[in-house]
Amino acid sequence: MMEIVMAIILGSLFGFALYYAGAAKRKNIRAMLRLEDLTLMRIIVYAIGYASVLMGIVAMAGFFDVSHFQVKTMNAGVVLGGLIFGIGFGFAGGCPGTSLAALPYGNKVKTVGLIVGGLVGALLFTLSQGWWQELGLFQLMDIGKVTLFNISPKYPSLFSLGHGGLLLFGLILMGVSWLIPKKIL
Repeated sequence: MMEIVMAIILGSLFGFALYYAGAAKRKNIRAMLRLEDLTLMRIIVYAIGYASVLMGIVAMAGFFDVSHFQVKTMNAGVVLGGLIFGIGFGFAGGCPGTSLAALPYGNKVKTVGLIVGGLVGALLFTLSQGWWQELGLFQLMDIGKVTLFNISPKYPSLFSLGHGGLLLFGLILMGVSWLIPKKIL
């Protein structure tokens, strides 16, 4: 029960952070995707870096066990799904996750449409997963469960730098976020 309560609290805080940073506003997302205003991209890159630094620090200090994390297998299905999601994200100007934080911002019909679209897409994939499996989509480009850094003995990694690598990667991303220009176009 406590895990559910913590998930609700952390999810609410994350939703507030999305709302506060403007990541829930479709106009900000579209401006980022059109390269007209990269403020949101800077925030996203910085946030990924910051989270990586925190995770590296708490894991090295022994406060947090990352061995329970699940890593998705990398294959053509993941690439295709990412492309479909990205195209839908660009057309809609948002994703189902940020849509919950977008509810206070105006067009409720579009927001609910994004949420329903995400749920329908997940259902369609679930119902068709066997068919995709038979086609061999998941075997194509299958490189297994790989992580950037060896943060868990369960998964192979591209770089054997461990939690220190994660910390360094986070610091690099935080620095790169300051180098991203305000706009390109």
